[in-house]
Amino acid sequence: MEILKAKVTKDNTLTASYRDESGTTTVEGKNLVTNDLRNAFNVLVAHLAFLCEQKEADGKEFLEDLPEGIDKKLEVTGFVIGGEDESRGVTLIGKRFLKSNKVLNLNSPFTKFDDENEPYQFAFELEQSIQACEYEVNEYLFNKKWKVVQQELPFEEETPVSDIAPDNVPEAVTEMPDDSDVKDFQAVMDNSTVTIEIGGNKVKPRRQRAKQMAS
Repeated sequence: MEILKAKVTKDNTLTASYRDESGTTTVEGKNLVTNDLRNAFNVLVAHLAFLCEQKEADGKEFLEDLPEGIDKKLEVTGFVIGGEDESRGVTLIGKRFLKSNKVLNLNSPFTKFDDENEPYQFAFELEQSIQACEYEVNEYLFNKKWKVVQQELPFEEETPVSDIAPDNVPEAVTEMPDDSDVKDFQAVMDNSTVTIEIGGNKVKPRRQRAKQMAS
């Protein structure tokens, strides 16, 4: 299997074409690309600057000499691989962000990885970077290496503990007999000749005990 071209869309998904024994297939991915794939593409920014002769590359001898933050001005969104064997090379697809907030599309010249006539001084580094991109594209297409987006789950609102209160329970009220009723009952008991039977034994109420109850 051979990756022919790949491009990160504005929606941060991937469109890619590859060739295998069954022919050429183009896939339009619906899942977000990972940071690993993005970082692999970002490494190509320095090559885009040199190949498109951007001002940041003027007078620079090494890729590392480019100013920091160049990836805020230039971006590589894709690449197209062509040629065979010694003629194999790549075209970088990218853009430059202008001060006017407009975007200038950039396509680098087709650059061979091994060109004796017009050698690119960083051809070896370019080929290594493209291989890293091919690996990440392959992972996206065939191993489902996608960016995982965690969605927020809605939760029902819970009542704060401080807002929970017990139901009001009315206090039990025990009515006490009126003193006059007690006195009347005591008077009846004192003058009563009633005999009370308790456990088979007949007991006549004592006046002294009745008086104690009245007190």
